Amino acid sequence: MLALLGVWTGLLTLLLAIGMLVHRPWMTDVTVAAVLYFGAPGAMCFGGLVLWGTRRSQLDDGGLVPVEPEPGLVAQRLQSKIAIMLALLAAAIVYYLIIYSTKLEPPQG
Repeated sequence: MLALLGVWTGLLTLLLAIGMLVHRPWMTDVTVAAVLYFGAPGAMCFGGLVLWGTRRSQLDDGGLVPVEPEPGLVAQRLQSKIAIMLALLAAAIVYYLIIYSTKLEPPQG
C-alpha cells in the first residue's frame, strides 16, 4: 500500500512542479513548500520504506543464494523506485525554477 501511495504522491508532486514550470503564477510560497517540504520527501520516504522493508525478501535464510521473489513484491519494488524518481524530478524542476527566477519589483506609483 505504501508503494502505491508513494507513486501517487510522486505523480501529484511532479504535476504540481510541471504546472509551476508552465504557468508561472502557480509558483508561490505555498506550492514551493508543498513540493519541496511535503510532496517530494513524502514520496521518497514511502518508496524508501518499501525498498527497505523488502530488501531481505530476495535472499534465502543464509543471505547467499538469491531466490525468486513473489510477483507482487517485484511490482511493489518497481513502484517504489518510480515514486523516488518522480519525486527527484519534481524537486529538480522546482530547484531549477528557484535558481533561474528573477526578483519581482513592486510597481512604483
